[in-house]
Amino acid sequence: MVSTSKKQYILALFLLIALAGIANVMSRKLYESPSLQERHEQWMEEHGKVYEDAIEKQKRFMIFKDNVEFIESFNAANNKPYKLSINHLADLTLEEFKASRNGYKMSREFTTTSFKYENVTAIPEAIDWRVKGAVTPIKDQGQCGKINYKQYHSHECFII
Repeated sequence: MVSTSKKQYILALFLLIALAGIANVMSRKLYESPSLQERHEQWMEEHGKVYEDAIEKQKRFMIFKDNVEFIESFNAANNKPYKLSINHLADLTLEEFKASRNGYKMSREFTTTSFKYENVTAIPEAIDWRVKGAVTPIKDQGQCGKINYKQYHSHECFII
């Protein structure tokens, strides 16, 4: 029978080997794809993003990082018929996004313009809109719009 200290030694050795393997896989993954910092730089270039200073850039990077992590975890779940992706809004918090989309404030300044035809005096008694091209010729509507006079007069149906 194996003693308790040997069991602990074997367990510790197994954990170290497992951790080394995980670290190796994770480091390989980091080298295979660009770092998040590089992705942010590429994203900034693609979308023409320029920040005021290094503090603002760091703040936006952290928001970008959180959003990318959310997108990747959502897509990894794979229980939806759609996937999320990074777009030009990836450096905004949810609150900033809502404010930019839902916060429309109509200007309280109203400009008044005069009525375009207020000084028109030569007004015809009648206008034939057919001649002006505003009305199209009569079209055959087939069954649509046909009145069944027999049913109309018997009060069964008004218009078919």
